Amino acid sequence: MSSPSTTAFCLAQAGGGAATGGSPLGSLLLMAALFGLMYFLFIRPQKRRQMQIQEMLSKLKVGDRVMTSGGMLGTISKVSDKTVRIVLADKVEIEFVRSAVADIIKDPEAETNENAEQADKPASSK
Repeated sequence: MSSPSTTAFCLAQAGGGAATGGSPLGSLLLMAALFGLMYFLFIRPQKRRQMQIQEMLSKLKVGDRVMTSGGMLGTISKVSDKTVRIVLADKVEIEFVRSAVADIIKDPEAETNENAEQADKPASSK
């Protein structure tokens, strides 16, 4: 008794007697199409995300509430070219490289106020 996978394997071996010669141009087009697909699925979104991170890091300012890549939450007390100083608690202040800041935490009340202001504006001014 043979399993279906064994039968399929035997049939695949038997059917492959003559090698089919394809055009080298067809192979080249297939490779180009695969590269294009990889670019649009992986490389382009990664570049876009990297640009968003750089934009976020350039907008850091004193008073922003941030989360570091290690998960620590605090408020920025000093910003320099390569580092930021973050107050984690009373009398606890740590200096991080700018790239350690993972996200700027928005104040939920401020977001609610901004959304309400945008809703009050007429649609033509948006």
